Amino acid sequence: MNVIQQFEPRMHADSVPGFRRLIAQARVSDPILLNPRAMTRMVEQINWMLRRVGADGIRLTKAGHLPPSVVIEATTELDWGWPVTVNRESHISPLREMRLHMRDVGLLRISKGTLLRTAKGRALTDSPRALWWHLARTVHKSRVPEVRDATRLLLLFVATRSLDQSAEYLVAVARGLETIGWAEPGGDGVSTAKVHGLLMEKWRLLNRLGVFEPTEDWYGNSWTPSVGGAAFARAALQTEASAAS
Repeated sequence: MNVIQQFEPRMHADSVPGFRRLIAQARVSDPILLNPRAMTRMVEQINWMLRRVGADGIRLTKAGHLPPSVVIEATTELDWGWPVTVNRESHISPLREMRLHMRDVGLLRISKGTLLRTAKGRALTDSPRALWWHLARTVHKSRVPEVRDATRLLLLFVATRSLDQSAEYLVAVARGLETIGWAEPGGDGVSTAKVHGLLMEKWRLLNRLGVFEPTEDWYGNSWTPSVGGAAFARAALQTEASAAS
């Protein structure tokens, strides 16, 4: 059972046919045919960080952040178009979020104040296809169950390529969460504001991976799935539930 099929037992029987139609529209079971160049582009930032950490690692500051020299290098090399010049990781959330996500999915670790690659990180450095698949299979990971479910629903709608506005996604994911049993603490339906809070960090990560089409906005404020993004979403949703917890 993959990570999206496991939602069915949590639904009322009346909701299952519509959910299955949505899965069919998303072509979740289709083979992943994305070309290697596209995969390489999508993992470029993650691979840059793996290479920058390298065999020797990076000594973190006393506060546990990347040192200023690495922050400056990252903002230059990764061309995020950050609107102000910064040299502290705490002032550039995309970099910090990317590093923390890489730790959460087993690519980086910290030992005695030094950021290091894990064995998995070493194996996937400069191996874009394998790195792409690893990121797809682990993108759902979160210590918060509601975030995991919201992320999987977001990916399902990305795979359909039928939505392109943030409000559409927030409403769709909110209704999806309600369908699988989530509610606000008082028993009310899940609000779009709640979904926004659950999804924003994952959305920013997906944006940096090129899951959404680029825009001229300084932070790529896009909700239009790219071809590669739809493939990434399908790959993520094909992950076996036992491997994605």
